[in-house]
Amino acid sequence: MAPKRPLDSETVQESSKAAKKAKTKAARLIDIQQTEKTAAGPSRPSSTVRFTADSLKGLPNSIDVEKFVEARSFEVGAMQKAMQTAREDASKRVWQTLPRHMRRRTASHDSTRVPVRLREKARAEGLVICQMDPVKKRKKLNALPKRGRTEIGRTAKLLKRQQEKTWLETHIWHAKRMNMANLWGHRLAIHPTEKSFRPSHRASLHGSIVQDVSYYGVLELKGPDDLVKNILSQCCDPQSALFSHCYTSGARACDTHIYQTAAFPFGLICPCTLIWRPYNTAAEDIETARSAAARVVWFHVHPAAFLDVHAAVQTAASHAIADCKRQGSEIEITDLRGSINAFEIMGPRASQVLTGALKVTKDARPGRKAWNALAKISSSASMPKGMVVGLQVFDPRLSFPPSNTRLPEVDQQPSAPAFSVAPSAEIALSEIWQEKVRENVKKPRFTKKDLDERRNKNLVPGTRLQPQSSDARIPILLIQRSISPVSGLSGSSGLSDPQMHGYLLLFPAGWSMSFWSSITHTGTRVGGLREHKSQRYESGMPHFPEDYVGTQSYDLHWEKRATEESEKWERTPKAKKPPYDRMPAPSRSPGHEVLWKPDWDGILGLVAKQDIPILGKEPDLIPTQRPDDMDRILDSIIQEGTSELEDDGDVAWEGIGGNSNSSGPDLQNRNGPWVLHSTHATNLLATLSSSSVSAHLEVLRHINGIRVKRGLRPLPEDDAENLTNSALVAVKIELCGRGTPDDISVIYDASADLGESGEPAWNKMMTEMIENGSKHDDDDHGKISTPDSSRIIGYVTSGTFSLMKGKGAALGAVSLVGLIAIVQRDAK
Repeated sequence: MAPKRPLDSETVQESSKAAKKAKTKAARLIDIQQTEKTAAGPSRPSSTVRFTADSLKGLPNSIDVEKFVEARSFEVGAMQKAMQTAREDASKRVWQTLPRHMRRRTASHDSTRVPVRLREKARAEGLVICQMDPVKKRKKLNALPKRGRTEIGRTAKLLKRQQEKTWLETHIWHAKRMNMANLWGHRLAIHPTEKSFRPSHRASLHGSIVQDVSYYGVLELKGPDDLVKNILSQCCDPQSALFSHCYTSGARACDTHIYQTAAFPFGLICPCTLIWRPYNTAAEDIETARSAAARVVWFHVHPAAFLDVHAAVQTAASHAIADCKRQGSEIEITDLRGSINAFEIMGPRASQVLTGALKVTKDARPGRKAWNALAKISSSASMPKGMVVGLQVFDPRLSFPPSNTRLPEVDQQPSAPAFSVAPSAEIALSEIWQEKVRENVKKPRFTKKDLDERRNKNLVPGTRLQPQSSDARIPILLIQRSISPVSGLSGSSGLSDPQMHGYLLLFPAGWSMSFWSSITHTGTRVGGLREHKSQRYESGMPHFPEDYVGTQSYDLHWEKRATEESEKWERTPKAKKPPYDRMPAPSRSPGHEVLWKPDWDGILGLVAKQDIPILGKEPDLIPTQRPDDMDRILDSIIQEGTSELEDDGDVAWEGIGGNSNSSGPDLQNRNGPWVLHSTHATNLLATLSSSSVSAHLEVLRHINGIRVKRGLRPLPEDDAENLTNSALVAVKIELCGRGTPDDISVIYDASADLGESGEPAWNKMMTEMIENGSKHDDDDHGKISTPDSSRIIGYVTSGTFSLMKGKGAALGAVSLVGLIAIVQRDAK
C-alpha cells in the first residue's frame, strides 16, 4: 500500500518551522571585522593552545583603558547589536520596533507602510507590498466625470464639508493623529489617538507641548484713550490692575474676566486676555501717526463666549459714548476671527523650541534683544509674566528641518542673569497690528514645490535656503504665559500647586501649517483639549467653561453633558448600570433631579421659576429653604388683600431683596450665583471670621468698595442678603486618604459630626456595618451612607487623580454662607 500523501497543513507547518529556525539563526550571527588576513581566507585556530612563562613576557604591566576599548569597539558594538537583534527577533516584529508615533495599523501587513530601512526585513517576515494593478490605476486616473456632472476639485470638496463647522488650518494634520469633535462651531482635537496622557503631563513639566489654539477669537476695540478705559471699566473685572502702566503701555498682557455691563459681581461671561497696542513714538508716516492717537485693545476670548463678549463690549461702548460730552467721538469694534492664529507652547523647553524653529530677521528691532536673551534661558519662567515681544521672522520652511538651540554652559557664566531684558513698549512693537500688513502676508508667496526647486539648485544637498528679498517676512507677537494657581487658596497639605510656563504665539492667518511643521519637527509633543484642561487642573486653576459656575457657557456645557450621560444610562441594560432611579437625589430642591448636573439653586436657596408653586394654588407645598424675610413678604401680601396670586405662568419669586428701580445691575442678572475669585475671597473670609458686623453688610461693603474704585454705582442695601446668599467660593480639595473624587461629587458640611478621630459619624457607621456584615435595605441607603441634604454646601466641578500630588484632588465651589459657618465654628 502506498504511503499517504502528507497533508498541506503539515507541509506548511514544517516550512514555517524551518523558516523560523533560519530566521533565528540569522538573528544570532555576530558580525566580524574584515582584515587583510580574513580577506585572504579564513584562519582556523589551532586545536590546542599552550601557555608558558615565556609567553607572558611580552604583556605590558599596565594597559590604557581608553585605547583598549577603542581597539575593541567593533567587537563590543557587534555583540550589542547581535543581542538586540536576537531579542527583537524573538518577541517583536518589524513594525513593533518602531516608536509609537511612527506605527501605523496597515504596517502589520503592508511593507510599504514601514520605513525604507526596515522594508527588507519586513518582506522576510512575510509582509506583502499592497500595490494597485497598473491597468486599474491607469483607468482610475483617466476616468472622466459622468455626463452632465462637472468635476469638483479637492478644495471645493473640503469647503463643502465645513458648512456646519469651521476647520483650523492644521485640521488635516490633527485628523490623522487625534480624536476630533465638533465644539463651539469648530472641529477640534480632543486628545491624541496614542496613549499619551502621562507623557503629555511630563512634557509640560520637563519638556514642551504645543497646541493649536487658533479657535480662540480676537476682538479689536479702537477709540480714544478715555473712552476705551471707560468701556473696560464697565465690562472687565474691577479687581484686576487693568490700567496699570505695564499693561496700558503694551509691554505686558493682562489676564482678567469679562462681565456684563456694570453687573459686577454678577453676570460673569468668561476669562479673557487683554493686549494693548503700544505707542509708536517713532512713527514717520502720517497714517501711522494718526493711528497712534487712538488706542487699540485686543480681547483674546474663548469661542464659547465670543458673542457674549462682543455684545457686552458693544453695550459698554454705547453707554460710554452717551456719557461722553465730547463731540465726534467714535468707537470701532472689529471681529478679527479668521485673521489671527495662535499656538500655545508650554514647558521649560519652549524657549529652545521656538528659537530653533523660527529665524528672526536681521534688522535693528528692539525685540531682537529679547529674542537673543530668550535662547539663553533654561525655562520660560525666567521671562517676566505676561511680557509681550514683537518680532518679524522669515518663512520657517526656508530653514526646515529645524534644530533646537542648546543652552550655554552654566559653569562658564555662573553669575549671568536669567533674563536681562525688561518689558517695554518698544520691545512689544509689531506690524501685526496693521491690517494692511496682515492682508499682504495672508497667503504664502511660494508653494512647497517652488521651495523644493530652489533646494535642488543648491550645490551641497541638504543646505538650508538663504532668505531672499522676495521671501515673506511674517510679523508675530510672543506673549509669556504662566498657569498659576488661584492666589490665596491652598490645599489641605499647605503645599502650593506647581506653576506651568510657556508662550502664546500670535501670527497672521495663512501660516499655521508652515509654523506647525517646524515646531512639531523639533520633537515637542502635541496636545488637545484634554491636555489643555489637565495643565490647568494640575496647576490649581479653573478651566473654562467646566469650572466657571454662573456663566452661560457653564450652563450650556452641563446641559449637553447631562443629556449625553442620561441617554447613555438609559441605553445601558438594567443589570449593568447603577440604580440611579431608586437612589435619593442629593439636592435641596424638592423634585429636582441632580443626577447629571449640579443643583446650585438648591444649595443657595435660590428658587427657579419652573420649580416654584404658585401661592394659593398649592398651599401644601413650600420651599425647603425659607428666606429670612419671607414672613415680611407674606404679611405685606395679606395686608394688601392679595392672598392669592393669579396663575398667569409668569408669577414667581424674583429673588429676595430685589428692587427693579435700584441702581447697579438689572434684576435679571442678580438672580444667579456668582463666584468669588482671587485673593479677595481669602481676605473677605478672614474679615468675616473676626468681624462682629453682619455678614450681609460686610459682603456688601466689600463689593461696593471694589465697584466704586472702577466708577460703578454701589449696590443698594436691599441687595445685601441676596448678594451673600447667592455667593460661591472657588475651592481646591485634596483627599486625606484613598479615593478619587469625580465630577459633580457632592461637598458636605461634616464639621459638626467629626468625632475624636476626625472621621464623620455617618462614615464610621458605614464602616462598622461593613465589618459586621450587616445588611440594610436600598431605601435606607441614602439615610445611612450620606448625610442629610441640608448639609450640602457645594459640588466638585473637576475631580480626578492628580499626577502631581499622587492622590485624588478636585476643584469645586461651595456656598459662602456655608463656608463662613465652618470658619466661625473652627475659630471657636
